[in-house]
Amino acid sequence: MTPQNPQPQDLPDFDSLALADFDDSAAMAATPNPLTRHKADAAAVPSPTSLDHPAPPPSRFTDWKVVQRIRNEVANAIAAENQPGTDEQDRRAQAMSLIGNYISDEENHRLDRGEVQWTNAERRAITQAVMESLFGFGRLQPLLDDPTIENIEIYGYDDVLIQRTGNAFEQAEPVAESDEDLLSTLAFYARENGQSFDPNHPRLHMSLGPTARLYATGWVVDQPIATIRVHRLVDIDLAGLVDLGLMPPDLASFLRAAVRAKKSIMVGGAQGAGKTTLLRGLVNEIDPWEKLATLESTAELHLHQLGKERHRRLIALEAVPGNDEKDANGRPIGEITMDDWAHDSFRMNLDRLVVGEVLGSEIIAMFEAMQTGAGSLSTIHAKSSATIPERIVTLARKDGRVTEDFARRQVAENIDLAVYVDMVKTRNPWTGESSLTRRITDVTTYQPGEDGRVAFTRLWGLEEDQIIHQMSPEWIDDLRPFLDEDQVA
Repeated sequence: MTPQNPQPQDLPDFDSLALADFDDSAAMAATPNPLTRHKADAAAVPSPTSLDHPAPPPSRFTDWKVVQRIRNEVANAIAAENQPGTDEQDRRAQAMSLIGNYISDEENHRLDRGEVQWTNAERRAITQAVMESLFGFGRLQPLLDDPTIENIEIYGYDDVLIQRTGNAFEQAEPVAESDEDLLSTLAFYARENGQSFDPNHPRLHMSLGPTARLYATGWVVDQPIATIRVHRLVDIDLAGLVDLGLMPPDLASFLRAAVRAKKSIMVGGAQGAGKTTLLRGLVNEIDPWEKLATLESTAELHLHQLGKERHRRLIALEAVPGNDEKDANGRPIGEITMDDWAHDSFRMNLDRLVVGEVLGSEIIAMFEAMQTGAGSLSTIHAKSSATIPERIVTLARKDGRVTEDFARRQVAENIDLAVYVDMVKTRNPWTGESSLTRRITDVTTYQPGEDGRVAFTRLWGLEEDQIIHQMSPEWIDDLRPFLDEDQVA
């Protein structure tokens, strides 16, 4: 399936995606595998303002036990016949052939039982469902394909909530036949992604294709729980975020200049506020010829999809959990940590290192990236820009490898800007209706303060639903080569 990025019709979640219709077998065989890690899509993601294809309708075939049975048989047959490194298109073509054979076998059993034969449309639907289960995400796929859905929450196989653009929740159809079926399906996708999801590994973090991130847990809770965040906008820059109402043009110019002047920027906000989308917009202002690496515990930025026009020298790095076997030092075989990648990055001749989302151990990699002075970019969960320093200190203390004073000094000396994005209640002057809109609410700079504390100065702040420039940073002269003459003085 080829990711698209149409503009949302209501507002502004910055996110929108339509997938090509999955109607014929040729299209199915040619569809890129979203489970393949660290591979760029064949085509660059198009502009978020185009809506060329509607989301495909749900499959008309609903006998998912048949789909799962055929999927398992085809997967086992492919695994038994293919050698490591088998070409993806060959695997797909082989799967299409096997599916046809297994459908014929199923129909023979139906004849023996005196049941009605499937129609051609039903056969196509079965083939689609099996291919999506093998190379996509099965019954989750229609939800991932829907351009209006931002979040999917699963509380057991038959309690599925979806959150659309505009923050409305609604019930969706079940995504499995039972909780056991849901666990089995998630375990299948985990194995395809080189991970384990079973009673000994009851937590799962993984990407679902090029735009979604999944967290799931099972066995240690009453019923399987999963949360899927769908990032609809990947190819977005600051001008695009201005169009979507996240910030005014003058703030976009200021942030663009800060990125190009290699200032280190931390994007803060609550869950779902748009931090990752804003981070993508900032990263996409970097000169395409800078050598750039992204370092993430679970891939979310997906900048490698955008083609060489955006980032000609890009390395996308993701932590690898390793397997149950241990080496002589007691470390999981195959494991690559954030620290490992951060250490290796100093041998990559990088111009800039972006450390994605900082949730825990990433904090040390972020410190190392900021210390280079090359303009690191990261995101963090926080209540406000004023609380970001203490949030960083808390994460550093939990990690245990640096002192509290060291962490505060890193913030004060190395974070040039903190940009906070939030959900703001706005009122339509024409209708009087209120709605939640994503906005940058303040931009802050940090400096060393008294007694080792972090002092901060607000440069932009929210006033009556508008973010207003309040003062310029001490290092404004560093930005002047990148600013228009009529910009911040």
